[in-house]
Amino acid sequence: MNLLYKPDADDALRRLEAFWHNDLLDRPPVMATCPQPGQTVPPGPGQLAGFDGDYAGALAQFEAMAAAVYWGAEAFPTMGPCLGPDQFAAFFGGEIVVSPESQETSWVERFVDDWTDVLPLRLDPDNRYWKHILAYMDYAGRAAAGKFLIATLDAHSNMDALGAMRGYEDLCLDMLDRPEAIDEAVAQVRDFYVPIYDAVYQAAAMDQVGWTTSWLGAVGPGKGTCVQCDFAALMSPRMFDRWVMPCLEAETAFLDHAIYHWDGPDALPHLPSLLSLPDLHGIQWVPGVGEEAEGRPMYTWVDQLQQMQAAGKSVYAYGPAEALKTLHKQLQPNLVFYNLQGLQTPQEIDAFCRWLEQNS
Repeated sequence: MNLLYKPDADDALRRLEAFWHNDLLDRPPVMATCPQPGQTVPPGPGQLAGFDGDYAGALAQFEAMAAAVYWGAEAFPTMGPCLGPDQFAAFFGGEIVVSPESQETSWVERFVDDWTDVLPLRLDPDNRYWKHILAYMDYAGRAAAGKFLIATLDAHSNMDALGAMRGYEDLCLDMLDRPEAIDEAVAQVRDFYVPIYDAVYQAAAMDQVGWTTSWLGAVGPGKGTCVQCDFAALMSPRMFDRWVMPCLEAETAFLDHAIYHWDGPDALPHLPSLLSLPDLHGIQWVPGVGEEAEGRPMYTWVDQLQQMQAAGKSVYAYGPAEALKTLHKQLQPNLVFYNLQGLQTPQEIDAFCRWLEQNS
């Protein structure tokens, strides 16, 4: 793979190929960026860049940023066309609202009062958001050729999509009062995952590239992405197994590689279920936000991370260099992917990679 902004792409891909086979060449993959020497990195496009139809402006902003960044180790320049976290729900008829306070925040107005009014779900080819994302992906894919990668959709599928459609409080009540209706809705939203993924994959010419990535940045061969269910934090293990697990089983069975975005301490009870997924390669543990996570660096969750590796799953770990070095001494090096944060020069990134080589 020859990429303008990632001249060492082939070396990185060899290491990534080994990672997805639970193997190790010389060290685990590392994703790390910093400014190019003598460069000031301009801001890249925000989450909703291109929402107004100015695809060219969004891509120009991305390229200006990408040119000023040193994409170290296994970091790849990646642009992710997006309509916000509720775009999956918007494809089924939701109206996206952009916050007046922040042009980078959006949601879908709940539009389901009764599931019988919207089932069966339908993906209307004339839905304006669906047409928009396909056109955006097509434009971005052509602009990216030979220069950078395009990320798959940050889908928020399965129960996250139903929560956006119904409203999360009402969905919680439905799970108790109308579980059969949720059975039906889940089965239908699950069936749309593959056609939506494939349409975007083709529109952005990811099939011609042969490698895919997501907002997590872990590049892999074939079809892959980050899978998730943030709504899981509000569900009991019994509910999670009934409604989320069948979706995750279908999504990961379809994909060639997948990492689960495991979001926050409230989702801890679902780890045994996640570890039972045969086609899930790895897990990204997110130990909360703000004050909840400030005093708990990744290595303080080593028991959970080791439990993942004992089940044959890789760990997606992130943090500053010294914290990751502490963590690395307690993990299997062939089952970890590092997102290295806070370094300011290529030399610092390269030094961390050399340390990993010597300690793996």
